[in-house]
Amino acid sequence: MKHFITLTSAGLLAVVTGCSTERIADYQAAAPSTSEHSVQTSGVEVAADPFVDKERAEQYFDIDAASEGIGIVHVRVVNHTANQTFLVQKKNFQLLLAGKTSGQTADGQEIDRSTSGGQAVALTGAVVGSVGGLAIMLVGSSMISHSMEVQRNFVGKELPDQTLAPGERMDGFIYYPLAAKDAGWVHGAALKVTLPETQSHGKVATAIPLSQ
Repeated sequence: MKHFITLTSAGLLAVVTGCSTERIADYQAAAPSTSEHSVQTSGVEVAADPFVDKERAEQYFDIDAASEGIGIVHVRVVNHTANQTFLVQKKNFQLLLAGKTSGQTADGQEIDRSTSGGQAVALTGAVVGSVGGLAIMLVGSSMISHSMEVQRNFVGKELPDQTLAPGERMDGFIYYPLAAKDAGWVHGAALKVTLPETQSHGKVATAIPLSQ
């Protein structure tokens, strides 16, 4: 709640002061990157691309995500089936770190949900302290404006929860907290994915390695 109030207050201040900041680059996955891995199971293709490269994270999120304790994974899901519709939800994408036997979620606990873009921003400390009184004077309106742009960017790029009909595809980012703040988290890690089918209520389950 504290983070929510802080970010909301920052947003209101940015509107009042009329500050603007440069927009962060949009991400277009035109071709698979060298770090992307994909698996096709029961007619559903799932690809995962971890953003461990500092330059790429800074280009599309304006932060060095790994050093800030955030694991960023770009996910693409393609439904190749002829007559099945799947429910794609972030909570069913679990990060399985090396040496772990159960999926780790965005808040570091073994529960079935992943973090939101707003929560991911809170982890970076993009907005420091309480926005009020002396804090406003110290932080400055330009820094607050930039923080709000970072938040907007995280939320805007986030993988949506939706149904995926035959022949459809979707993509977006999922964010995970990291105990070790470095790019080494990806070594030996995998993304454990479960996709419920809306008619039969069956499930397609798979695991995608995030490193060689």
